[in-house]
Amino acid sequence: MKSGKSVCLMAAAVLGAGVMPVPAEASFYSGEELLKVCTAQRGSAAYVENTYECIAYITGSVDAFNTYRRTISMKSCIPEDVTIAQLRRVTVAYLQDNPGKREEAGSALVFAATRQAWPCAKKAR
Repeated sequence: MKSGKSVCLMAAAVLGAGVMPVPAEASFYSGEELLKVCTAQRGSAAYVENTYECIAYITGSVDAFNTYRRTISMKSCIPEDVTIAQLRRVTVAYLQDNPGKREEAGSALVFAATRQAWPCAKKAR
């Protein structure tokens, strides 16, 4: 997957500025909250910060899924050449198309969005 060090550094700076404890069973974002930051109005005062929060959350979620898959000896189903913009588009589309699921954890919805966009191949028996 394509990513830039500058994006990660900026995301870390943005996220580091608002460090707060979160209970173990809670998530940082619900789907509703994730949709809000990912669809901030261009030109608004919060646009830049929200854009970085959105891409940092989505890419962090995808990295976590892929790390877990590697630990259980499975390959990622997401193409290696996927871009951050593609990840954001499929996530936002999934959130918009599934309003009844937006109370769920944002990371679970990122996972669902990527699985819908790039389903894993079925194993032959």
